[in-house]
Amino acid sequence: MSRTKKKNKRHVFINPRTDFGFKKIFGNKRLLIAFLNSILSEHIVEVTYLPQEQLGYRAKDRKAVYDIYCIDDTGKRFIIEMQNARQPNFIDRTLFYASYPILHQAPKGKVKITTESGEEKEIPWDYELTNVYFVCILNFVLFEEESARDIVVESITLVRQTAGIACTDKFKVVTVELPKFKKSKKELRTLLDKWIYTLQNIDNLQERPHELDEEIFKELFEDAKLDKLTQEEMETYNKSILEYDDVILALNYTEKRGIQIGEERVRKEHILNAYRNNISIEDIAKFTGLSVEQIRNIILTN
Repeated sequence: MSRTKKKNKRHVFINPRTDFGFKKIFGNKRLLIAFLNSILSEHIVEVTYLPQEQLGYRAKDRKAVYDIYCIDDTGKRFIIEMQNARQPNFIDRTLFYASYPILHQAPKGKVKITTESGEEKEIPWDYELTNVYFVCILNFVLFEEESARDIVVESITLVRQTAGIACTDKFKVVTVELPKFKKSKKELRTLLDKWIYTLQNIDNLQERPHELDEEIFKELFEDAKLDKLTQEEMETYNKSILEYDDVILALNYTEKRGIQIGEERVRKEHILNAYRNNISIEDIAKFTGLSVEQIRNIILTN
């Protein structure tokens, strides 16, 4: 009885859920602005990237390191993060990270103003803040209750409990739970639908679907082509893919079986996924410590 070998599908586009892929896509200002406008219903025109590492006021204070951190021309601040694994106290961590762009708005000393008569004077800061938005794109389900089963995008704000209305618009956390998004490309209706679909699926597509015909998605798919990466970028991406696989494979296996993944199975899955992501057999051998012949055998027999 003959057995048909499965053909390995070669990847064309980068995986935006990896550290490298996420920063590559949202390192493009036009793409970042379009995404933020879509998910926050804002009208952002221009942004400036800020340092990803934010320090406290004292040397011993804990630091915060963001994936993407920027400010628009009105002073609003935006943190955008990709998380592939649930962390303990996730919401607490989010609030802690969001506290930095709030805290750093406080001026040192008094505020200098110019009066109508042209006189300069110093006055105490009145605590007026500019908006801070924290957008968390999650490759896992955070809110598991039945009422939230089909809610992909969730907004977290400060709400008056008795009135049930927001008491300020200056702070908002937005979560995007990718596993909850079940729409096919034919069901995409809004720009936000298309953004989420793209973040969830682009690395498994061979070409841009005609449903994503807006100019911004044409630019995104062009930027995301693997064959446009420099050799240095490709090496960084390869490492990012291996790290991503390490996390995802461990999580998936643990969730399904509740036991530790076997070392040999993990190695094979890493090798096959690396090969599908256009990593050469020679590079896979170098990363894994196996011989080129061993890598070829694994690819041919799986």
